[in-house]
Amino acid sequence: MDAVVFTKSRQEYGMLSGILADESPGMRVSQGSMDGHYHLEHKYDIVVVGVDGAQGMELVCAYRERFGDALVIWITDDPYFAGVAIRTHIFDFIVRPLAESRFRETVRKLMAGKTDSWQRMPACWRGMEIDCL
Repeated sequence: MDAVVFTKSRQEYGMLSGILADESPGMRVSQGSMDGHYHLEHKYDIVVVGVDGAQGMELVCAYRERFGDALVIWITDDPYFAGVAIRTHIFDFIVRPLAESRFRETVRKLMAGKTDSWQRMPACWRGMEIDCL
C-alpha cells in the first residue's frame, strides 16, 4: 500500500507519516512536493492533504479528479471546506488543531476497511460532474 502526505510542515509530515507507518507496517509513505505545482504522476492508495485554505482544496480536487478511487484525508484550518470535502467524496475531513489521536483513529478505520463505496467513487460519476466550488 502506498501513501503520500502533502504538508508544508516537516514536523507535521513526521507525525503523519509516522502514524501511517505505525498503523500499517510495510506501507510506503512519500512526501508530496509543495513547490507550487501538483505532481500527480503517481497513484497512491491513501492521500493525506495537510494544506490549509484554497490551496488545500485545489490539491484535493485535482487529485480526486485524476485518481477518483484514492482515499483522501484532508486536514485544514477552515471548516468552511467541509462542503467541498463531502462533494469530492473524501474519506475524512479533520479541522485543525490536529490531534495525533484523531488522525490515528482515522487511519485505523481506513486500515480496518471501514470505508463506504461512495468514498472511492470519482467526483465525476455517471456523467454528473460535481464541482468543487
